[in-house]
Amino acid sequence: MSETALATLLSLSAADALGAATEFKTPDAILSRYGVIDTYQPGSVFGFAPGEATDDSQMVVATLFGYARRTGHPGVLGALREWLAAGPPDVGALTGSALQPGSGSTARLDGGVRAWQASGHQSAGNGGLMRIAAVWIAGFRGEALARESAVVTALTHADPRCVHASVFLTAFLEALDSGQRYAEAAAHGLAVMTALDARAVLLDAGVLGIEMREAFAAFWAQDREARAQVRARVRAGLDGHVTSQSGYVLDTLEAAIAHARAETWLEGVQPAVMLGDDSDTVACVTGALLGARGLPTPEYLLSDLRLGHSWPGWQREWTCVPHFPELVSAAQRA
Repeated sequence: MSETALATLLSLSAADALGAATEFKTPDAILSRYGVIDTYQPGSVFGFAPGEATDDSQMVVATLFGYARRTGHPGVLGALREWLAAGPPDVGALTGSALQPGSGSTARLDGGVRAWQASGHQSAGNGGLMRIAAVWIAGFRGEALARESAVVTALTHADPRCVHASVFLTAFLEALDSGQRYAEAAAHGLAVMTALDARAVLLDAGVLGIEMREAFAAFWAQDREARAQVRARVRAGLDGHVTSQSGYVLDTLEAAIAHARAETWLEGVQPAVMLGDDSDTVACVTGALLGARGLPTPEYLLSDLRLGHSWPGWQREWTCVPHFPELVSAAQRA
């Protein structure tokens, strides 16, 4: 088992839990109520207790449970659907729509495409990006990592902005783990994104069927511009720019890149938490980057860290530190 992968899973979960209390709040309201946050706080709008990670980490873990089944993409999709069926308190609209059983059987992987098509090919939320670190944690590397990231994202979020953002992010994680400098690692991630024919990958995997002519044409029409938008947001994030912490995938990506340039874990996560809005998701993605960089999560945050929901294979009262090693070992590729 990769120790960095385990540390990254703990890092993103702790960052997510730290941001749970400030989700949908304004920076002024956060500062007034909490001061500068450096430990878990009450006040989650979805009822998560201090130290409980949210849907972001839940979906990372569910994806890892899916990989542990060794049944490929149907196993991942099945695990995500089991998570949804357990009634988590916070589910993104596009995620919920894509994972409904009516969106296709477990043998069909096009629920995300159908949900995107129903949105008029416009929805580009961060629900795929928030969980995509699971693919890297599961041990995919190189070209296989890029291809898998595209497919797993499109299970719920098939917009090319979502797909390319995820391909970039996991390649970025891989480069950071190899010891590359931050800007160099980002350049590597962009190069991987540029080289991947994502539409062909989704077509080969049965996610984007040629019989779905509208979605097929829309992905092709938007593909080049989507890549350009990802590049622009990555470069802005490297310069420290944060447009917003909204649920839009490129806002989340840009903000996480900006925050994760920090010299310590807490210095990276705190801005995501203190800016509010979709703070748990931005913090989660920031935590993944900080973990891949090897910046340690403060020990005092790990002892109380747990998942804030129960579904098959996980109990709410389980703390993460003793259970995550077994999960990562089970999910990682042989």
